Amino acid sequence: MGVMSSLALLRVHVLVVELPGRPVLRLRAEAAVRDRGWIVTREPADTDVLLVCGTPRAAIADAVHALWSDVPSPRARRTVRAVADLGEVLDSAARVLEDRVLQRRAAAEAAPAPAGPPPGRFGPLLPDWPAGLVLDCAPGADGRIAAVGARRLAAEPEDDALPAAVLAVADAARLLRLAGWAAPALRLDRVVDLSVAGVAPERLRPRLRSVAGRARGSGTLRTVLRDAAPSVDVHARLLSLLDAAIDDDAPPPPASRVLIGTAPDAVPLLVAATEPGRG
Repeated sequence: MGVMSSLALLRVHVLVVELPGRPVLRLRAEAAVRDRGWIVTREPADTDVLLVCGTPRAAIADAVHALWSDVPSPRARRTVRAVADLGEVLDSAARVLEDRVLQRRAAAEAAPAPAGPPPGRFGPLLPDWPAGLVLDCAPGADGRIAAVGARRLAAEPEDDALPAAVLAVADAARLLRLAGWAAPALRLDRVVDLSVAGVAPERLRPRLRSVAGRARGSGTLRTVLRDAAPSVDVHARLLSLLDAAIDDDAPPPPASRVLIGTAPDAVPLLVAATEPGRG
């Protein structure tokens, strides 16, 4: 391995794709990526490795391919179905990134990008989106959502689990990312990583209290969330998730989801704030 190749592998950007039913595998995969000093990204254009968590069934294969087609070369795509395989799969991805002959051949043989989703469709795979949820939103004359069709793709069973409080932290991080609070969201991601590694909850509470205190006291965050999604108190949902995590408990159920009459731009945040906790 040359010096430049070694340096490049220190900055590998990985897009971890959660397939329906595999939220815990996704969280463990993200922890494994960051444990290597690699970077978890949310955008295909900023990706070196597309890591698919679960079995890509026919109903979601096109969505996975659409993400893959937006990943620039050099690139690697790998699928992981079990936590025990994560190390080997990530090692394999690193070898693919380094193989210049393979990369040139793959670029020459790349399949054309699939057609994009129809207008108004959200899902089944989007950054910080519930895996497998598909919403088709039709706008009215004022541009706001006038009709919504919803369906969920079949989920495969997951034989792994994390405490409800850890999943609440992951859900809070999702809300902060969607609100544009990237640094506090990353601090919560680190809490999840440490929880996955077996660190006791009491050792992580100071980090959670720090983020919760900042979120509770920020009028700017409250305003941003209210303006982005006025039909749901997203700020209250965020605090309920953080408080549950601090208390090492399951959060209360979210508010009912109402999308009619809202702006399409608010859909990702509204969905995140009203989705039952899964991580």
